[in-house]
Parts: sequence; structure tokens; C-alpha cells
Amino acid sequence: MATQDKLEQLKNTKFSAVSGGLLGVVFLIVVYLLAVGLVSSPSTTPYKPQTLEASATDQERAAVIARGVTSALDQSLSTFFGWLPNDLLAPWVLDNTTSYQRGVIYATRPASDIVSQQVGRYGNRDTLDPRLANATSRFFSYSENVWGFLFVYDAEGKYKAGIKNWADWASSVGGTGKNAGVYNMRSDDVYNIIKYCVSMTEFALGVLNDNNMGHFQTDNSVYYAKGVCAVTANLFRALLAVDSSIYERGGAENVDEALNRFALIEEFNPIYVMAGGNKVGDAMMPNHVAALARHIDIVNNRLSDILATMAR
Repeated sequence: MATQDKLEQLKNTKFSAVSGGLLGVVFLIVVYLLAVGLVSSPSTTPYKPQTLEASATDQERAAVIARGVTSALDQSLSTFFGWLPNDLLAPWVLDNTTSYQRGVIYATRPASDIVSQQVGRYGNRDTLDPRLANATSRFFSYSENVWGFLFVYDAEGKYKAGIKNWADWASSVGGTGKNAGVYNMRSDDVYNIIKYCVSMTEFALGVLNDNNMGHFQTDNSVYYAKGVCAVTANLFRALLAVDSSIYERGGAENVDEALNRFALIEEFNPIYVMAGGNKVGDAMMPNHVAALARHIDIVNNRLSDILATMAR
């Protein structure tokens, strides 16, 4: 009997230890998620550079353009809890921030490609700066949900390397060494970069116009579209800062209204995202998806008008 009692006591001790350990893990997970939820934000601070003087150097202009491409991504990585899409726990609970960051990297990839192709060399047949080529094809192309350790690079590490490459290129513009970067912005380059902005706002509209979107998917779609628009707006404002002639060539009214709508998109942050309650959209509940889509649609129209005016 004594032996059996000892075995029962040992089993109970092991069970208590396992139960205590599991409860401890659950407690740490809950604390972590609460901390991330309190600290993280599904938005970034808009990049609003001052308009450069006509006497500004190519290096100063390159720095503004580089920040326009990478600012939203850099801020998403620099938050207290960093990049969440590759987190093992947060994406399942804090889906708004995760969706926003996914939208940011989605728009950063083509932004890096188009800007480096248009601005980072003199002619279409010239060799692209390897730092910009690597940022686009090696670092930003990494899947947003990849994580690693030791010598296995995760998405966060790759994206930071891409941002650094853009910064290194900008700081090298105007130098005399073999690694000196090239900054060359022409009228057709400006036109093609604004075309990128149009394509991104059209894509964001497509995300919001999904007829099969479920109620619990609406907030994810809203913040994903906001992430796409954050990169687009930053690059558009950077473009205006280095080439103020866009106001004249594209129409000041078009530019001002596009900037105004970008600002409204960035401020759009409802406590709880509602989708109107039915497919028709005439329910008593608000339709936040349609409200955001309206702002993006106006931005898209104004950017298209700028292109049309510049093409005349």
C-alpha cells in the first residue's frame, strides 16, 4: 500500500508540474498578446518631406526619394514589437497590424523596383546599382511570414538590409568613388512613378471591392489597403518634394486633392470596422469599407488626371 501511495503521489506531483508549466506558458502568451495589442499600432507616421530648393544637390534629392520608398516599412520594423506577420502568435489575434504591415511590404516591392529602374541610372541599358537591385530582388522579395535564427535570415532581417541598401545608395550619390550612386530624374521618370501610384491605388480598391468579403475579413482588408496606400502616399509626397513642377504640369487642384485624400486615408481608423450589414449596403450600420474605398477612388482619379494632364 505504501508503494502504491508513493506512486500516486509521484503521479500527482508530475501532473501538477505539467499543469503549472502549461498555465505558465498560457499566462506568458496572454501577457505578450496584451502587450503587443497595447503598444503596436496598425498605422505609421506619414512621410512629409519639405519641398527642396532648386539648388538642392542630387544627394539630397536621392535621400528624399529613398525615404519615400522605405519610410513606411522602416517604421513598421522599428516599432517595439517589430514585424508581426512572421510572429508565431500575433497574426492570429492582432490581425489589423499584421494586415497593415503586409500591405506595406506588398507596395514597397514594386516601389523599389520602379524607382530604382527610373531614377538609379542614366539610361535603360545602363547597369542598375547593385545595392538597389539587391534591395528589390533579394531583400524585399522575401516572404513576409518567414522567420529564422542564427544564420537563417528572417523577413525582418532581410527587409532591414534592403532599407540599408537604399540609404547607402542615397548617401553615395554625388561621390567620386567606384561605389558612387547615380541619381537621374527626368520627366518620363516622374510620369512612370506616378503610374505606379495609380496602379497601387487601383489594387487597393480591388482589395476593398471583393464581393465575397466576410464580416470578419473586413478589418483585415481595410488595414491591408491602408498599408498599400501608406507607401504610395509617401512616395508621391517625396516625388513632389524633389520636383515641384508636378503642381504645374499635373494641375495644382489635382495634386492638392490627392494629398488631401491620402491624409484622410491615413487618419481613417474606426474603433470597429463595419461593412454595412448586407451586400446592398443600405443597412443602418455604417459601411467603413465603402467609406475608405471612396477616398481611395478619388485619389486614384486625381492621380489619373495628373497623368493625363502631364501627357498633353
